[in-house]
Amino acid sequence: RQPTSMELETIRKETGIVFENFLQLWQEERYFELYKYGEKKSTEQITLEEFATRMVELDWVPVGITPEKEPKIYFRYKNLVYVNAEIIFQHKNYFDLKFLKQQSFLLIKEDRKWYFDLIQMIRSPFYSPMN
Repeated sequence: RQPTSMELETIRKETGIVFENFLQLWQEERYFELYKYGEKKSTEQITLEEFATRMVELDWVPVGITPEKEPKIYFRYKNLVYVNAEIIFQHKNYFDLKFLKQQSFLLIKEDRKWYFDLIQMIRSPFYSPMN
């Protein structure tokens, strides 16, 4: 069955808040806290220490979302959505190097909470899940 408009609005609000919190932790490079947003399958594939190490090794970090374009949430199933956002990435060492990248993040609802694919994160900004 298709969700009602009220259910869709609830999903949009929930995932929007989770996405904002997730992006803020990523911007601040708080990788141990970021790991808590990992969906079960990805936390089984990568340990907390390995995740944090891989994230530290990345050269790029998000510094924000393009102000003109709000993130869009695409409903697939009751427990699966995509959040598409145009993110501004900045080089960690050369602060004047920045670029825009349209990213698609898969969110999965497990145990009444929304979680991300951590494997996607360790490959960012050059990887996006298939829509």
